[in-house]
Amino acid sequence: MAQVPRTFLITGATGFLGGAVAVAALRSGYGHQLRLLARGSAEGSPRKRLIENLRRLGATNAELHSLGEDFILEADLGAPASFEGHPSLACVERVIHAAALPTFSNNPAIPTVNVDGTLALAHALTPSVLKRFLFVGTAMAVGPSMGRGALIEETDQLAERHDHLVPYTASKAEAERRLRLELPDLPLVIARPSIIVGHTELGVSPSQSIFWVFLVGHMLGAFTCDLEDSIDVVPVDWCANVLLTLATREVLEHDLYHISAGKESSVTISALDQVLAVARRVAPMAANYRRIGGSEIVRTMSRMREIAPGANRRLLLRAMQLYGGFAELNYVFDNNRLRSEGMSASPPFTSYLPHCVETARGISIADQMKWDFK
Repeated sequence: MAQVPRTFLITGATGFLGGAVAVAALRSGYGHQLRLLARGSAEGSPRKRLIENLRRLGATNAELHSLGEDFILEADLGAPASFEGHPSLACVERVIHAAALPTFSNNPAIPTVNVDGTLALAHALTPSVLKRFLFVGTAMAVGPSMGRGALIEETDQLAERHDHLVPYTASKAEAERRLRLELPDLPLVIARPSIIVGHTELGVSPSQSIFWVFLVGHMLGAFTCDLEDSIDVVPVDWCANVLLTLATREVLEHDLYHISAGKESSVTISALDQVLAVARRVAPMAANYRRIGGSEIVRTMSRMREIAPGANRRLLLRAMQLYGGFAELNYVFDNNRLRSEGMSASPPFTSYLPHCVETARGISIADQMKWDFK
């Protein structure tokens, strides 16, 4: 029997967001069309790592069985020769490009993978066949200069390379810029997620990325924002379903969307405090909470080391200063375009936060941090 061409490429399926997108695609019946790009690794074969990750994100045996046998494209975005000219890319009609080095470290491979690899992949596809290239960027591509408390609109505005808090967001902005400049005929749609934390059904069992920062801040009773500041957080499963819709809907009104909580579903730090306190079985921090500047975080190190025994001191301090820098901005990302397409609002973080707390019990802060410093 002739094999059915696999016309739907998803990258990053061994990761948190990309894996959630792949699970959403399986549940929507795309299994026989999927091609999943994954690199070889000393950690195990691409197939093994993919299957393990999709199971971690809730895929059932029946959903995994729908993938068939030839779904993997073993390739490395950091080594374009591994996929350039590959025959399996010739028939690809739709792409969700979620793969990246999503680290807040200064990993020197970030521009190679996140920028050069993205451009090489786009160039490797067949223009006459390709219908949509959905690039998953970041809402923080606008940088930190929009003004504290700003409602960030869905525009093409991007911060310059030097005006970013971390190399990761700079690389996402640069990839956007170069895709538009170098491939003007690419059927490109940009999706910019805000802060992705947890899963509405699985909590943080698939990944504790970023969640640990909320725990540490709550235990400290101090951070770089006011109690009435808002935080724009979305769950990975909702985000994945939105990305799938953007990739597969035949006609879209725009070519850039925020995948965000927006004004409707963003929540205040005060609301988070109340829910966290109940979930952690402690008193709310509100009465004793202190807003501190980013430069003052270093003064909390002795307390943080008590909270996170075994954590690398340098990474812990750097992480809290970086996340403190993001929190201090108090950004909310407008999502009117998404809502005008008829898509549901994101569940507010507070609605699934207790489940995140429960699924993080017994996992040390030091171990949770590993998701963000690779």
